[in-house]
Amino acid sequence: MDFTDLKIARGSGSFHVNQFRIHFSVPGLQGDPQKQLPVLVGEFIKDFPTFFNGLGKNMQENRASVAWSTRQFERTRTLRFLLDVRLESLDLNLPDFHSDWVHVLWQDSSKGFAAQTLKRNFTEGLEKPLSKLPLPVLNVLLQYNAYHFLAGRRSWVFGLLQPGMPGWNAGGLQVGKVEGGKFTPYSGSPTPVFYLESAAVERSSLLLYKLMEVDPGIVIDIRKTIISLWSILLANYVHSKGFRLNVGHPKTYGADDGAALWESQPEWRGVYRRKAEFETPRELSAKKWVQYLLELHPGLKSQPLTESAFKGMGGSSGGGGSSGRW
Repeated sequence: MDFTDLKIARGSGSFHVNQFRIHFSVPGLQGDPQKQLPVLVGEFIKDFPTFFNGLGKNMQENRASVAWSTRQFERTRTLRFLLDVRLESLDLNLPDFHSDWVHVLWQDSSKGFAAQTLKRNFTEGLEKPLSKLPLPVLNVLLQYNAYHFLAGRRSWVFGLLQPGMPGWNAGGLQVGKVEGGKFTPYSGSPTPVFYLESAAVERSSLLLYKLMEVDPGIVIDIRKTIISLWSILLANYVHSKGFRLNVGHPKTYGADDGAALWESQPEWRGVYRRKAEFETPRELSAKKWVQYLLELHPGLKSQPLTESAFKGMGGSSGGGGSSGRW
């Protein structure tokens, strides 16, 4: 088999939860906005590499690149990510040597998709000639290189801002912009506002990668890189499509026990994010904001966090939606 899935229960270190969100409206939208969701989702999935890589008009080039692969895992499609590794302290590019693979384990034509991280069981690129050298330590490092940095899942979902959403106020929703820390609602009739959100529940796949999280910037800061990757993706999608950016702070729509965690920066171009680390699944599950996040992301909610949960489910990672394939 080409791949082995990297279950979060068998990862290393604390559990990481992160959530990235951007709000937008579609100029000239007519009719029921719910009927627009399959169009948005379909194009986002099809052109996911375009939005992620950021080489087109009104996009920012990303820190990594991705492409849909012809390889499959459990009859579902896979994505191959290639990280642009740099010696941060020396501002020096290194050869592209590490790829991260994921497979699609859940998808909904009106909502989005989720992916599970993988370990690849084949050599590629520079690994092929290097693996023939009689150097035991090098061969061990090559085996580690086959792992995705992370064990767990990431999800991307679309939706409409509306009362009754998990963690959102039941009252009317104000849509507008923030300038100088002041929120100003847009004039005129209410505009349907969509959100695109990326979230993950994950941990390091190996102790080696856990140690890299505390690397002092010599090789790569994994957590800082994650913030950059997904902020750029969401911003690239909205700006390249010519959609109207709605930057009302998430706290204007609802509040929860993670409201103080929301952050945004000008370079994220309208993206809000929050993150936290938890030592145990129980700590993770106790937070209301995490509960709300999981309600919005079915592919994350179904992820068992412990070995005992896996045994109860038969150990399967699931397929792509009800059909198990794309």
